[in-house]
Amino acid sequence: MLSEGVAAPAVDLPAYVDGERRRVDLDEYLGEGIVVLAFYPADFNPACTMQESDLGDLDLFTMQKDVSVFGVSPDSTYSHEAFAERYGLHVPLLSDREGEAAEAYGVATENEVGERLVRRAVFVVDHRGTVEYARAADDLETPLDVAPVKEAVGSIGGDDTALERYRVGHDHYAEGRRAFRAAMADYEDREWMDARSGFEEAEPAFTAAADHFDTAVRFAETADFETVVDRTEEKADTLAHATSWLADSADALASGRGKQGAQYREDAQRLLDAATDLSEPPGPDAFRLTADGVELGDSVVVDHGEAEGYDWRADDAGGVDTGLAVDDADLDAAVAGEADDYEPTDEPDTVEGDLEMDLDAVDAADEADDDTATEESSVEGDTVEGDLEMDMDAVDAADEAGSESATDGPAGATADTTPAAGDDSADDPEAAAADPEGEDGDAAVEELDLADPTEGDDEDEAEDERANWDIPGR
Repeated sequence: MLSEGVAAPAVDLPAYVDGERRRVDLDEYLGEGIVVLAFYPADFNPACTMQESDLGDLDLFTMQKDVSVFGVSPDSTYSHEAFAERYGLHVPLLSDREGEAAEAYGVATENEVGERLVRRAVFVVDHRGTVEYARAADDLETPLDVAPVKEAVGSIGGDDTALERYRVGHDHYAEGRRAFRAAMADYEDREWMDARSGFEEAEPAFTAAADHFDTAVRFAETADFETVVDRTEEKADTLAHATSWLADSADALASGRGKQGAQYREDAQRLLDAATDLSEPPGPDAFRLTADGVELGDSVVVDHGEAEGYDWRADDAGGVDTGLAVDDADLDAAVAGEADDYEPTDEPDTVEGDLEMDLDAVDAADEADDDTATEESSVEGDTVEGDLEMDMDAVDAADEAGSESATDGPAGATADTTPAAGDDSADDPEAAAADPEGEDGDAAVEELDLADPTEGDDEDEAEDERANWDIPGR
């Protein structure tokens, strides 16, 4: 079996990870963080009970930062899927069908009949890729003892790795600081959209910085350096959350939701006040790695207090201005619409998407329309759908003119009053008056032409139609 103190071999195997099948190359993990590699004989082996598996305790390590855990057995990824679902495992399961990993780590074995088997074993590899802990069980049925594994993981540290992670974190912090300052300037000038974009750029930078600072704390071995980095991680994390609130504030103000924007600003201000109490992260040059650990420069001072443990001070030159760079009274006036370049309104805070309607203006417009309609026409009642009003006096006048034209006519014209052949009403005027529709029910009076009067451009045709209109009852 592979002994402690040697470099851990990297293997590339198919695996079942987080509900999907993919390949896992251990070379991507070794030398980056802590790796726990657990070999076991098979899925659903005798060490598993109905309630839990022999790998269940390893799930606890998956929640630790900078710790990667893998289970390895000869089973297929399909067997791993059923095994993980049966016991609710979150540990990535590697499929070592050919025994490549078992041979590399020296845990391959055989039974009495020559069948290839895998010994139950666990390896803890530190952040440098070196095996720090290696243990194997005496038989296949004995489950893993996680207590020494936890101890081995907890004892791994390294100021060199911690300092390197601090440098990376500080680079991200500087990136977030630049974006933050630019966004604050835009916020002060009430350039809300530019401010929101700047804050959205600063937030992930501060978050990445906090993650790397947290990793540095994990590996730091020098107490004073660990204290400084721990407070630095706290500041970066606080600024990340505050920046997120400021982005929401700028977005709300840009959308005209003043009260909501002011509330986000107040939430952010509380976080910024907390960040102000923390010193600016010292630059990486403020620390020096020695044989005794990390040595702090003169600009970084750690006070050992009894009440709160540690406190520290650093040179704040060039730090982030964590105060809101905008006058509260000026911003409140802008939010309420009372500033010089804002139009005052009685209701500045409207729900986004609502269309405000000035009811007084609408009523005034309606009254104006009514007055105009009254002046144009004094006739009421005889209208058709679509509000097309018909002046009955004008119709009567047109009808009378048409009748006179039909009776008198131009010179040389005579009206055709000869009854149609077979029309009995010609011999009996009284019968015709009593039955105006005739025997077949056909209208004796020409029906109204209800065609749209707006159709057609020929004015002569329109006048002819009006001339032929016969109004019933006239």
